[in-house]
Amino acid sequence: PSVGRLPYEGVANSMDGQGSILSVLGPLATTAGAAKLLVKSLLSQQPWLYDPLVIDMPWRDAEEQKILALLNSPGGEHKLAFGILEHDGRVGIHPPVQRAINIVSQTLHKLGHKIIPWKPPSHSRGTVLNLKTWLYDGGADIHKDFALSGEPIAPQVTMTYGLKPTREYTGSEIAKTNRDIRNYRKEYLDYWNSTAEVTGGQPVDAFIMPVAPFAAARPER
Repeated sequence: PSVGRLPYEGVANSMDGQGSILSVLGPLATTAGAAKLLVKSLLSQQPWLYDPLVIDMPWRDAEEQKILALLNSPGGEHKLAFGILEHDGRVGIHPPVQRAINIVSQTLHKLGHKIIPWKPPSHSRGTVLNLKTWLYDGGADIHKDFALSGEPIAPQVTMTYGLKPTREYTGSEIAKTNRDIRNYRKEYLDYWNSTAEVTGGQPVDAFIMPVAPFAAARPER
């Protein structure tokens, strides 16, 4: 879900206090119905009264009904539109991941939904900005947590954080990163809205992309 939709109050989190790019609690379910039940149940408890970061927004039944009306319209002339990103311009995906994307894309097409190639602002730029937020404290939080267990830091982590904490960002550097993130988000928003010209109606309802380029990472790689 989007940031601020579900409560995070009282949950342990890494890099607590870093507010440039907030993480979210992402419930997992085997069906859309199960996910809907969970989210509606949480929102029914008015979590915004207990967590100041939650947006005061109950379950929007009207939005759900609008989508269902499109899907169930006579003749099926009104369907949804999806953007599909298979390659971010830098890293290719492995065969099993490509196969999964193909299955999803083909299924949506058979159901009559519109599919367009998703060509947003560079994800590499977004990754660079994201990595900066991870290093605001020079890695102090990460190294502190590893020190609690007494275990050596995993090689995948040392690629980003090294073997010990480094220089922390200054307030001015953090402010600049926040501005760059805001500008990047605006570019992405503008691109999303521009897809209405391709769909012939409204911007795409959602976009689909691989979570990672591989199905599973090899240990210590």
